[in-house]
Amino acid sequence: MRRLLPVLALLVCACATIPRADLGTSPPEFATFRDAVKTPDAGDEAIRLLSGYLQVDTSNPPGNETLGAKYLAGILEKEGIASEIVEFAPGRGSLMARLKGNGTEKPLCLLSHLDVVPAEAKNWQQPPFSGLIDKDGMIWGRGALDMKGMGLLETLTLVWLKRLHVPLKRDVILLAVGDEEVDNRGMLHVVEKYWTQIGCSHVVNEGGMGIRDAMTPGQTIYAISVAEKGLLWLKMIAHGKAGHGSTPIPGRAPERLLKALDKIRARHPPAIWHDSMRETLAQVGHDVGGVTGYVLKRPTLQNWLAEGQLMANPGPAAAMTDTVNITGFGGADEPNVVPADVWAHLDCRLLPGHKPLDLLADLQKLVDDPNIRFEVLHKADANESPWDDPFYRALARHAVAGKQNAVAGPVLSPGFTDSLHLRPLGARAYGFVPFATTQAETGSMHGENERVSSENVRDGLHVLFSAVVDVAATSGN
Repeated sequence: MRRLLPVLALLVCACATIPRADLGTSPPEFATFRDAVKTPDAGDEAIRLLSGYLQVDTSNPPGNETLGAKYLAGILEKEGIASEIVEFAPGRGSLMARLKGNGTEKPLCLLSHLDVVPAEAKNWQQPPFSGLIDKDGMIWGRGALDMKGMGLLETLTLVWLKRLHVPLKRDVILLAVGDEEVDNRGMLHVVEKYWTQIGCSHVVNEGGMGIRDAMTPGQTIYAISVAEKGLLWLKMIAHGKAGHGSTPIPGRAPERLLKALDKIRARHPPAIWHDSMRETLAQVGHDVGGVTGYVLKRPTLQNWLAEGQLMANPGPAAAMTDTVNITGFGGADEPNVVPADVWAHLDCRLLPGHKPLDLLADLQKLVDDPNIRFEVLHKADANESPWDDPFYRALARHAVAGKQNAVAGPVLSPGFTDSLHLRPLGARAYGFVPFATTQAETGSMHGENERVSSENVRDGLHVLFSAVVDVAATSGN
């Protein structure tokens, strides 16, 4: 009996469960609008237009985002929707378009970025700017997932709102910005010059998507980003006496840098649970049932059994800790010369509530070397939006509607997007691309052979349009 007491105590503590999420229901009076984009013709149009969009090379650098903005503007112009292209530098444009509502509620923004990361054609199975649609219905091209696919769906959402004469209680604004992949200058330009006219209360942007077999075989988890980690980019510079490389002498800059990096690599920050992770694990548990479901629905058992597994996986571990990642080195020009200064780049990401300069102070204390200094390259606080929100529920509701073994849940994104600049302005921003991908397909973002299935484009258009109609349409005049 004495041996059973710890187990019984654990089971008693584990009684509290996180309930199944109530995602609400869609307004039945808007069903005709939602059903209109489920037709084969609507899907075929989306596939054709995405193929064309992927053929526009907006690799950043150099960007040339105005070319992509003009492509989307052409789609809108054919439907009689006015748009404006604003540039923060020659050829570096962002697109803005608006459908007017009656002003009962603040605007809803459909946000994407026009630029894509570079692609080396020699490493791809299909040319990266071909927009090729293969025999299996896969659409190939840089940006298919990140994030021209979403940008095209957002553009067509505006188009279908206009075609169907959907009465709106709020403006719906399309924003497609430049330079997200490098310096966020497109979004910063829009915020500085135009946000007073935009003033969205809600935003949908990149940040999460559906992943098949993410935790259990056969299950798809639709992750909706509600929060993004803060960032601290550092240049850690070690100083020492310069000299000839033939004779090792203690205390020179490269040796100091290596010792400091060893200390940083040896740090083991504690795991900290963000509420969004507990929520999503619980929703997975409600879906799978059994012993696994029993564990995942209960915070105490999440701590006891799940934390070790999660911390062994780089993705979840990054969402539970303040990370410091060594991303590059510099300083040595010749192999036989010991330079006076060498440096390493550190990419640090922080959980909500943790301050960049506090982490910097911790690193300085950890390194404990007067001959090493840190230069702050960029910093920003983490921020988040509540998921007890009508737009979040609409996105989650339509993500899983009609699908077997599918759940939706909030997540904290280890990376950051343009949404990081909008939440401090009062916008509730949610990151969700309505595609269900394999882990291999997800890995093609910023990598080789980026592609998206035609099925995803068809379903994604219906999911996004339906969520927007649920929160933007009005039954009044």
